[in-house]
Amino acid sequence: MARVVLKDLTKRYAGGNLAVDRLNLEVADGEFVCLVGPSGCGKTTALRMIAGLEDISSGEVSIGDKVVNMLPPRDRDIALVFQSYALYPHMSVYDNMAFGLKLRKTPKADIERSVREAARILDLERFLDRKPGQLSGGQRQRVALGRAIVREPAVFLMDEPLSNLDAKLRVQTRAEIARLHQRLQATMIYVTHDQVEAMTMADRIAVISDGVLQQVGTPKQLYEEPCNRFVAGFIGSPSMNFVELKVQREDGMRLVCEGTQVVLDDAMAAQLRDLGLEAATVGVRPEHLRVGEPEGPGLRVSATVDVVEFLGNDALIHAAAEGRDVVAIVGADIHLAVGDAVILSAAPRHVYLFEPQSEMSLGAR
Repeated sequence: MARVVLKDLTKRYAGGNLAVDRLNLEVADGEFVCLVGPSGCGKTTALRMIAGLEDISSGEVSIGDKVVNMLPPRDRDIALVFQSYALYPHMSVYDNMAFGLKLRKTPKADIERSVREAARILDLERFLDRKPGQLSGGQRQRVALGRAIVREPAVFLMDEPLSNLDAKLRVQTRAEIARLHQRLQATMIYVTHDQVEAMTMADRIAVISDGVLQQVGTPKQLYEEPCNRFVAGFIGSPSMNFVELKVQREDGMRLVCEGTQVVLDDAMAAQLRDLGLEAATVGVRPEHLRVGEPEGPGLRVSATVDVVEFLGNDALIHAAAEGRDVVAIVGADIHLAVGDAVILSAAPRHVYLFEPQSEMSLGAR
C-alpha cells in the first residue's frame, strides 16, 4: 500500500471552466478517505486525475514516493471501481476476476490463489461459476470489487460504486466495503455525493464545493465542528436548519427575528462583541431540537406544524416559523398534528453561529 499526496492539484477546461482549484490533500498509507460534495463539485474529476484518466492542468499527484503526473493509468499501481460494474457478461465470475491478471501474464497458480482469496473475503465462492446476469446488483458490485482486490494495488479508487443499488443493498454493500478495508488495511479514496456513505465508512472526509476543498476531518469533527455554513449544511441528514438573526442588546445580548430568538450564553456573547457583528446566521441540527421552552440560554422557535413524517422510533416535523421552514426530529411518543402551534428549542452547545458575509463558523475562527 502507499500514501497519496495531492499538491495544488488543478483542472481547468477549455473556456476557463475551473473544475478543481488547487486541491491539497494527503491520504496516509492504509487510510480510507471519502471525497464528498454535490454533483459537479469536482470530486470525480479529482479522482480521475489521480487515476490518470484526466489530464492535470497544474499541480502534482504522488503515489508512494513517486510523482505520477506523466505515468499512464496502468503504471500507477491503482485499481478502479466505478459506478458501472463493467463486467464481461459472457464470462464467469471467476474469469471476470482473473481477466486482468491473465493479461499481465500472471502464473495460473497465482491467479487461482488470488481469485479464491478475494472470493472468500467477499463471500463469492459459491458464485464463481455463474455469469453476471445470474447475480444481483450487490453481488455484481462485489465481483467488481474482487476484480480490483486480486490486483493487490497500492491504492483503491472508487467512484460512487453504490449509486446503482437500491437502499437496502447500499446499506449492506457499504458495510462490506468497510469490512474489506479493515481486512486489507488498504489505501482507499472513495468518491460519493451521499454524505451518509462517507460518515459511516471513512476515516476522514474531504468536503469539496465548486472545485475548492472546504474542510478535511474525521466524520465526528465535521459533524461537531464544521468550519463554514456549507460544511454544516452538507454533513448531517436531514441537513442543518439556518436562520438569519439580528443582534439585540437590550436585557442582555440576544439574537432575534420574528418568532425566533437566541438567548446567548457568555461564550457566544463574547464572540459577537469581539467581532462587532450586528447580525449572524444561526444553525441548529434537526436532531438537536426538542419540543418545549428552553431551559435557560439557547434557541427558541415559535412555529406551526406543516408536515409530520412518521419514521418508527422518531417523527420528522416540518414547521413554519414566519415563512421559514424548520425541520426537527422528535420522539414518536410526542404527538403533533398538522396545524399545531409548537415551541422548538435547543441548548447553547447545539447552536452554531456563522458570519453572514463570509459564512465562516464563529467557533472555527
